[in-house]
Amino acid sequence: MVLVEASGMGDFRRLLVVLAVILAAYASLSGCYRGPDPVQYAALAVVDGKATAVVALCGRSTSHLSVFQDDNNSADTEFRYWAVTVTVPSPAQAVDVELLGAERAGWLITSGHDDSPGPTGLHSRVLGSFDPGHHYTLNASKGGPEGTSAPMVSFTTEDFARIGEGQVLAPIDYHKLDVVSRESFVKGACAKKGPGAG
Repeated sequence: MVLVEASGMGDFRRLLVVLAVILAAYASLSGCYRGPDPVQYAALAVVDGKATAVVALCGRSTSHLSVFQDDNNSADTEFRYWAVTVTVPSPAQAVDVELLGAERAGWLITSGHDDSPGPTGLHSRVLGSFDPGHHYTLNASKGGPEGTSAPMVSFTTEDFARIGEGQVLAPIDYHKLDVVSRESFVKGACAKKGPGAG
């Protein structure tokens, strides 16, 4: 049995397939950037004498943040860190999180000791204090489109004295930090101008 196709019907089908492929490609590319940029910025404040992360939530209600000792010592066999997931009751512009603080309502501390070496050969230890002579890094970035992330905040205990009331040590870019007002940090981060923008 031989099927005879009407003239021009094959061209029409090919056109439909091409149009469907173009529409699918457009939808998938435009879908990558819908909604707010999920990158989250953090800055370092000192509140009542305690190191505190100020996280620009920008209308979100959850933040995952960590702080770790970052001495860049190749002989070190331990990774010292403190990590927490903070959930606020309703979406907010910013949240203050006392670093190394005890668990409280809305907090889930996710750091812990692990005696088995991870893939890097380091043993995980909970960071319990900020000590002079060490470097630390604060990270609250949540990955954005195409793998983007916010700059982290590197600091030492000497930086605490630089940060006044209502101020934060904020990343200006991936290589520079500056002390700015808390308000301008949150406003700039939520406006997607970057941290510290005023």
